[in-house]
Amino acid sequence: MLKTDSIIHKASDFLILKNDKQKEFKFIEESFLQEPQPFLKWAGGKSNLLTKIEKYFPNKIDRYFEPFLGGGAVFFHLKYRFPRMQAFLSDSNADLINCYRIVRDRPEELMFLLDEHLYYFNKDREEYYYEVRKKNSLPDALESAARMIFLNKTCFNGLWRVNAKGEFNVPIGSQNSPKLYNCKNILATSYALRNTYLEVRPFEEVLAEVKSNDFVYLDPPYFPISTYSDFKRYTSEQFRESNHEDLAVIFKKLDRLGCNLVLSNSDNPKIRQLFFEYNITSVSAPRFINCKGNLRGNISELIITNIHNKKNQKSLISIAKESKFPITKYMGSKQRLIPFIMQHISELKFKSAVDAFSGSGCVSYALKKSGVQVFSNDFLKFCYQIAHASIENNSTILSNEDITFLQKKNDSALTFIQDTYNNIFYDFEDCKFLDNFWANLNQIKSPYKRSLALAAIVRACMKKRPRGLFTFTGQKGWDERLDLKIPLQEQFIIAAHAFNNAVFSNKQKNKAFNLDVFDLDSNLAELVYIDTPYISPYSDCDYTRRYHFVEGYCTYWKGVEIIPSTMTKKFRSYETAFSKKDNAIEAFQRLFNHFRKSIIVLSYSSNGIPTREQLIELLRDFKKHVSVYEIQHRYHHGNQAHKVDNNKSNALEYLFIAK
Repeated sequence: MLKTDSIIHKASDFLILKNDKQKEFKFIEESFLQEPQPFLKWAGGKSNLLTKIEKYFPNKIDRYFEPFLGGGAVFFHLKYRFPRMQAFLSDSNADLINCYRIVRDRPEELMFLLDEHLYYFNKDREEYYYEVRKKNSLPDALESAARMIFLNKTCFNGLWRVNAKGEFNVPIGSQNSPKLYNCKNILATSYALRNTYLEVRPFEEVLAEVKSNDFVYLDPPYFPISTYSDFKRYTSEQFRESNHEDLAVIFKKLDRLGCNLVLSNSDNPKIRQLFFEYNITSVSAPRFINCKGNLRGNISELIITNIHNKKNQKSLISIAKESKFPITKYMGSKQRLIPFIMQHISELKFKSAVDAFSGSGCVSYALKKSGVQVFSNDFLKFCYQIAHASIENNSTILSNEDITFLQKKNDSALTFIQDTYNNIFYDFEDCKFLDNFWANLNQIKSPYKRSLALAAIVRACMKKRPRGLFTFTGQKGWDERLDLKIPLQEQFIIAAHAFNNAVFSNKQKNKAFNLDVFDLDSNLAELVYIDTPYISPYSDCDYTRRYHFVEGYCTYWKGVEIIPSTMTKKFRSYETAFSKKDNAIEAFQRLFNHFRKSIIVLSYSSNGIPTREQLIELLRDFKKHVSVYEIQHRYHHGNQAHKVDNNKSNALEYLFIAK
């Protein structure tokens, strides 16, 4: 109970009056009901960042660990919301932990001592400050706690810093009327600290006691980002680079244990490297402690977590449905099957994935949206350009100036398309535009901008073809669809903005490849998604033939031999293991063997060769567990319906998962 034998006892806007027990009880009750705030000013404190950090907190917390306690803003915030939460709080700073214990156990006595400090400080500021500062290692715990709060609130910028001998060495601040405490808040923090564990222990020892499902918040002394950074001398022992490396190792162990983890640190390449496989978010944080005034203000800090924003996380199905990925007329595209695919993939545990036959890129994009590291591959160059632009690329877009530049008249443009393809797929004006576009593209130096431009022009070319194909000539299949009426130049502008809108970063080092699938590193990722060209008994699966025009355009037909006798002026198809029906079983067997160390996810059709049963048998040669999911699906761009009773565009779509 509060002592009331002195009316000197102050709160910010309130006096606890002598012998007025009714007001005293009401005051205490109000204090316990309010949300506690840190009672110390602490360099790197998280009070101003709570709204940005809390979205990563779990929805339920039973046990909470914070081994770098500091100002305690996160703990007080959580304790108010989860009052039954069991908290294990620690720090290597013995003075700090002692201060928390006194606030918890002896708040009334502490406030009276702080009143005395303020009384003498107001009599002679500088002399009294330095007299208190030199009294290191006070034997009395109460006096030591009062000294710490007094110095913290009257020193320069509230900075707690000690030298190698453990002596506090921060000069006096400039404030004339410091407020050492708020009575209601001291009582609120005291109440919040009840039944908490407060210990002076190295973080390694504390984290060794964490169990599965525990929530751990880590806020170590920040990795220095400049010459003047000084956030590591809270104790006589500095927190060095090797300590950050040790912490990263422990973070990964706790992740494997099944803990919920959030870590804060400075936005530094070293920290990003140590935690690259986790969800990293950069936030702007106000910082007011720096020996150079012009360097104070907002800085960039990192929030690193394995929780992946659970509080606001949408399901992978929702992510897929809200995808901004530009839809193309790509035969066999899985765009409409993404919710089905991601529903089952979401049940698997993996942090990296290979999309071995990326095609339109829509599955790669859905995987990227889910937050995993994605390696997107296709043997076709135009598919690679789409993946390079939208999967590997995390930030580059085409500016309005770039889009305008790519359309401008170029007197040095060649006339290859006008001479070779006029009125085969497009009229003379569209052919002329494509020649001119290529000449301008050659002056774009940024690889990602080049890929964005090529992805956009490829999409424009496919949109202005019936079914997006280049297997027939002239006006066959042309109807009243708007896509076929829009000039190619306008189609490009639409596509360029669509791909710009699709660019985003999932904080992973994603990569696009243009390789034969068997040339991919078999150990590249934990999961491999396979969507080969479906080998059908009713038609070929020659994607080079279907898309030879846009494939040729990506190199301006360099290195390919056009077959002049063909009406479509196609070039010789690329040979792959999946080109011929006779090789189907052998090709899949070889493919499953190549990726035998990864979780294998395979899309296939009931129309295809091998059959469902044959694929299960092949997968079981390499995996113990094989599951098959199926869904009715109609391919809008099927090209074999007329060959088999007009029904082969309707099929069962299979999803095989082998692990």
